[in-house]
Amino acid sequence: MSNGKTILVTGPRGFIAGHLVRRLSAEKDLRILTCSRADFHNPFALASLALDCDTIIHLAGVNRGDEREIYETNTTLVDRLIESLTKCDKPPHIVFASSTQRERSNSYGRSKKYGEEQLRKWTARTGGRATILVIPNVYGAGCRPYHNSVVATFCHQLTHNQQPIVIDDQPLELLWVNDLVEAILEAVRRPPAGVEVARIAGSARIIASQLLSKLQAFRQSYFDDQIVPSLTEPFDASLYTTFLSHVELKDHCHRPRLHSDANGQLFEILRLAGGGQIFFSTTKPGVIRGNHFHSRKIEWFCVVRGEAVIRLRRVGDGSVREFRVSGDSPQFISIPPLYTHQIENVGGEDLLTMFWCNEIFQASDPDTYFEQVA
Repeated sequence: MSNGKTILVTGPRGFIAGHLVRRLSAEKDLRILTCSRADFHNPFALASLALDCDTIIHLAGVNRGDEREIYETNTTLVDRLIESLTKCDKPPHIVFASSTQRERSNSYGRSKKYGEEQLRKWTARTGGRATILVIPNVYGAGCRPYHNSVVATFCHQLTHNQQPIVIDDQPLELLWVNDLVEAILEAVRRPPAGVEVARIAGSARIIASQLLSKLQAFRQSYFDDQIVPSLTEPFDASLYTTFLSHVELKDHCHRPRLHSDANGQLFEILRLAGGGQIFFSTTKPGVIRGNHFHSRKIEWFCVVRGEAVIRLRRVGDGSVREFRVSGDSPQFISIPPLYTHQIENVGGEDLLTMFWCNEIFQASDPDTYFEQVA
């Protein structure tokens, strides 16, 4: 982004505009102006804003409600925006948020098509520049349920003990709002000569019932199993963040599973469907934990408080390797399979150790074989 630009964003209270303004605020030497619905009713205010900017990103509009009202509101907003540009000696670059519904006969689609046509006429008349972004269904944190996002509606229902219903099991093209914001920024960086239509590809294509199945699995893993699902796929990760944004704050508190004995305590912190689990333990002074090996599991140990010695011996070998570790200078010790191992608290206070294991513990298949290290 070149320095010193002034950008005007219309409809700043909207879902997409809110994300965009926050993203623009992270850019250095960029001045951000916003235009409210009230400014559109005041031609002098709107013209003043238009005179003072290099780029206008037009996001203001409505897509729910009475069909006639939707069409009239959106077309009026475009007309007033173009009218405000008449006094600009150097017309700003207009970035217009259109929709994949532009080819449909509904009022929203027709209003978007109208906006595109008016911008084409304006550029031909004035030599101005306009980028028309054709946008599919947008989802993400902060999107309202029961409005225009099936993702938001499903997430809200699943996090509030409601049962979602698929009414029309059709393919969906979904675009994550963060990806859309980056596409808008790219459009701002590269103004066209005249008019350019850019079709923004969705982050994923999915059948409505498949989307619901994914979100139901998120609900199961979050509320019932307390397991973080595999998030290696970008779509799953963005969908999960959207799901979490609909969880009530009171439900964001998770109490770890606790196992206690005379030697100390073990707390299960996180179970990760894509990569095992994380837990920590306390160990009394002088106590030794472990003396077992695994045939397939991998563990990493990290002492974060106290003093300890970690000992490893390859099964069938008599040579013992020791690692002296301390919470004053934490380090990870990885435990390979077929190495019996133990950890001894050699300090004067309770030892606090964090662990990662690549598998979630299953009592029916623990893969744990007891054998003294030394």
